[in-house]
Amino acid sequence: MVSFSWTEEDVLWHCGCKRFAKELASASPFSDLHHAIQSTCGIWFNKVAPLPPSSLLSITLADPFPHLLILQINVVGWLKAFAAHPLIGSISPSVSQWSKEEQSAAMATANDTTLQELVDWNIRYQEKFGFVFLICASGRGTLEILVGLKVNC
Repeated sequence: MVSFSWTEEDVLWHCGCKRFAKELASASPFSDLHHAIQSTCGIWFNKVAPLPPSSLLSITLADPFPHLLILQINVVGWLKAFAAHPLIGSISPSVSQWSKEEQSAAMATANDTTLQELVDWNIRYQEKFGFVFLICASGRGTLEILVGLKVNC
């Protein structure tokens, strides 16, 4: 049986949440992909960013303060993970090789106009929501990503 391990640095390469990286590295080695996925989900949803008990999620229109329930969800881990992602279409030298590879189709179909549009819409999105726009960019061209960005903004 082949097992594999992730170091804290390996995890941080893909997710900027240090607590998650430390927990996942501590859970290594994994016997297979299924074990790694189970561990990842368990760590994220039970230790790093736990959701409130399901009874708290049953918000009704009669609830006078439904917005207060969101305060019970630990969003710090999510925001740290989001913050580690570069802006879609970013050409900064600090962008990881992994991000460059994920965005390669978008960059191959980009021109000066679409790159500027990505910059402009990324700024709008970040101003509106407080974090970067996230999308699985693998295999997607610039226009498809721009549509997703505009629709979600």
